[in-house]
Amino acid sequence: VPIRIYDQLTWSVRVNSRHESTCSLTIDQQALGSRTHSPLKADDNLVLRAARLLAEMAGVQPHGHFHLVKRIPTEAGLGGGSSDAAATLVLANQAWHLGLTHSKLIDLAVKLGSDVPCFLEGGFVGGGFAICRGRGERVAAIEGMPHLHFVLVKPVRGLSTPCVFAELGERERPSPARSQASATRVRELIATLQRGAIGGAGELMTNRLDAAAARLAPEILRIKAALSRAGCLGQFMTGSGSTLVGIARSAIHARRLARKLSAQYLGTVLATSSGW
Repeated sequence: VPIRIYDQLTWSVRVNSRHESTCSLTIDQQALGSRTHSPLKADDNLVLRAARLLAEMAGVQPHGHFHLVKRIPTEAGLGGGSSDAAATLVLANQAWHLGLTHSKLIDLAVKLGSDVPCFLEGGFVGGGFAICRGRGERVAAIEGMPHLHFVLVKPVRGLSTPCVFAELGERERPSPARSQASATRVRELIATLQRGAIGGAGELMTNRLDAAAARLAPEILRIKAALSRAGCLGQFMTGSGSTLVGIARSAIHARRLARKLSAQYLGTVLATSSGW
C-alpha cells in the first residue's frame, strides 16, 4: 500500500566536462527523526547501483548527477531504498534517452531487490493497492479498496532486512502449510477491505517477521502494545521493520492517535494515509 511519505530524485547534466562520463549522487537527508541516524553514504546507495545496472544493460556510460532528497527513514521497512531504485530506473531511462521498455525495467528491478518491482507496476504506481507474490517480483493490482488512514511509529533503532531474516526461527520460516494459510488469509483480508470493514481487516493484518524483529529490537513489542491501548483497529510491523503501523478510523482519528503516542516518547510518530 503506497502512503504519503516520499523521497524526491532529480538528475542533471554535469557542468564540468571533465566529469561528463561519470555518475555521481548527493543526498539531502530530511527523514523524520534523521538526527538519530547516521548520515547516508552516497557511494553504496541503491540510486547509483540502479543507474550503473541500467547503463550496463543499455551499453552506455552512466553519467550526470543525481540528487536525492531523503524523507523516508532508513531501516524502517517503508521501502525507501527500493522506491529510490525504481525511480532511478525510470528517470535515467528518460534522461539518457535509452527507450527501454517497461518489461526491461522490471527485469532490472528484480535484480536490484525483491521490493523494487512493485514501485514500477501500474496499480501501485497509480496510488492503488497491490499484492506481491514469489519473492515480491510478481505484482498484481487490487481494485475496489477503501482509503485507509494510519499512524506510524518509527523507533530510534532501525533494522537490517538480512539480519531480521537471519533471526527467523523454524516456526516462522515458510512452509507449504504456512503458505496455504497465508493465501487463505490474504483472500479474506482483501474481501474484508473491499466490503469497507476496516476493523475486521485490521484484525487480519499480521507480519510473520514481527517476532524475529522483536528479538533484535524488543521495543517493537512495547510499541505494538501502545498502539493497541491507544485504540488502533489493528497494529503490525511494516516490511522487516522497525516501523510499526496502527490502523485508524479516519484522518482525525489518526492525528489524535499520533498526538497521544508522541507524548510517550516511542520514536518518530506520523499520521498519514494511503495513496500518493
